[in-house]
Amino acid sequence: MKIKCANQLKDFQHKVSKQIVENTKANTIIVGELNVKTMARKKKTTKSPRQNKSNKTLHHSMQNTGSLGRFVQFLTYKAQKIGKRVIRIDESYTTQTCAKCGKRVKRSLSERTITCECGHKMDRDLNSAVNIMVKFLTSDDLSHHPSLKEESFLRTWKGFTATNSPKICPSANA
Repeated sequence: MKIKCANQLKDFQHKVSKQIVENTKANTIIVGELNVKTMARKKKTTKSPRQNKSNKTLHHSMQNTGSLGRFVQFLTYKAQKIGKRVIRIDESYTTQTCAKCGKRVKRSLSERTITCECGHKMDRDLNSAVNIMVKFLTSDDLSHHPSLKEESFLRTWKGFTATNSPKICPSANA
């Protein structure tokens, strides 16, 4: 049964990666790069048995993230076959950092909406995606793609534009 499930997952990953590559108009696909070894490290135990159990569950679930790495490999080789590229961007702290003001606040995984002191409110995953995009746009990797740094590139991101710092602010033009 485990082999059947593993094969179904692999088949699904092939199909989804193919759809992403074929349906993406851009020549560059940006994905977050997980540091699985750091994430899978066991936390020090606490006095609360309930907390210890959740740490154990998180540690166990992180051991199964190899399938995510395999998905990015599928995405990469399929993109390269048609002349596109996949860039991995370190996603450290992207869910804890406000995409508007850049303030970092530690949040629990159960908190699905980011609400910052600056008034910014956004879904946690979308906030992370915006922060990953900003990390890419402010990286040295853009030296041969100066047109990507133009403000108009991010106008489709619901009124956000890149600034010189790794933060984004509402666009005055959008």
